[in-house]
Amino acid sequence: RCVEETEVKSFIKVLNLAKYVAMAALLVGTTAACSDDDDENNGGGSSSFETPKYEAEAAKYVINDQSTSPYKSIELTASGNFIIQPSDYVNNAMQKAPAKGKKTIVQRLTGMLTAHNAIPQTRYEVNTMMIAYGKYTKTGENQYDLDGFGTLTIKKDADGTTRSIILTRTGQEPVEYTAHEQKTNPDSEMTSKLCRTWNIESYRYSMKANGRTLFDFTGNTIKELAAKMKAWAEKNDPEFDESDWDDEDVLGEYNPKDVIFTKTGTYMVLYSNDWLDISTWAWENEKNGILRYSWNPDNLYDDDYSGEVKVEFNNNKLHLIEFDIDKDEDDGTIYEENVTYIMHEVK
Repeated sequence: RCVEETEVKSFIKVLNLAKYVAMAALLVGTTAACSDDDDENNGGGSSSFETPKYEAEAAKYVINDQSTSPYKSIELTASGNFIIQPSDYVNNAMQKAPAKGKKTIVQRLTGMLTAHNAIPQTRYEVNTMMIAYGKYTKTGENQYDLDGFGTLTIKKDADGTTRSIILTRTGQEPVEYTAHEQKTNPDSEMTSKLCRTWNIESYRYSMKANGRTLFDFTGNTIKELAAKMKAWAEKNDPEFDESDWDDEDVLGEYNPKDVIFTKTGTYMVLYSNDWLDISTWAWENEKNGILRYSWNPDNLYDDDYSGEVKVEFNNNKLHLIEFDIDKDEDDGTIYEENVTYIMHEVK
């Protein structure tokens, strides 16, 4: 083994544990045991996924005239979820005057699974014009039941082109909107594997200095991972202060729980407190599994709201890896920080 001094950046920033960002200060200048094993074990093994149940129904229907519609789009995912987004004018009005009793949270931290926009308090409250989300079932040709919301009918012409949709909210009269079907991104084996609903089952956080592992922790929850980080800090930091870890009950409040990817470039993150947010993605380098995301749906390269993650499939699980490489200008050390979300498919 070897022992090196390192400036360790907090994984808490990436995992959106805002009350713990002070931990970074605790880890500056500490000593850490370096592993002689430079290989990472991400599970290994090949992956083979069944076609999602509703792959043939997956589509995103965009309302043509949003100035008179409360809805912007209705998307049916391959895994059987529906996502209804409010039109811009409704969304803007809500931002100016949120419904009574509603709470929003605005995050400005980095990370693909860290929301950057106002999040509805609950994904199941479909009686407002906030984002509506739930499960759907096919009830007939181009007809669907949207659980907790109502029904959807797609009207197409003789050529199979979508011309309009009919939405019937539960207990209300049907309303027809002219609409078109959004084009999907080019399909591929990687895209087909990715585009389904995922549940996060564990987290991994590792740090390397010049290719040598300083630490590598895995936990089934962020709270478990934080406990391992606390134990590591207690062992390695001569200025460790127990009081800096007194607020652990906040862990899990806003943590990512489920992630949905679709072939139209949508991805949705659902959080442990039943909040959610929606953004966009595209392959930056599909061959190497590099995915680009942006919390600005109109700009994939927005400096403030975009980034890259690495996608790997191991033993039929998705490994979504947030990575950061930083060089210390003083001593030339290259630090590599990885936060990995390990997910299984929700069927």
